[in-house]
Amino acid sequence: MTISNRLIEQIVGQAIQLPFNERLNLIHRIIDTLPQDLDQCQLLTYGQFQGARMSTEKDFLVPEWQPTEAELDGA
Repeated sequence: MTISNRLIEQIVGQAIQLPFNERLNLIHRIIDTLPQDLDQCQLLTYGQFQGARMSTEKDFLVPEWQPTEAELDGA
């Protein structure tokens, strides 16, 4: 897990402990940090992936970690 993923998980863990109204306030404050100018955002172009091969279940199974018995035993 990357550092940014760990940080996000920590933040989410702290956020779920907040009362409902405070979580809404947090969401509002985060939204306020997003760029308001769409020119600063990288938007998807309609049809950009037209004709591309669709993913299959095999595409998702291939990169899965397949631990050996030794790895499962902590070796």
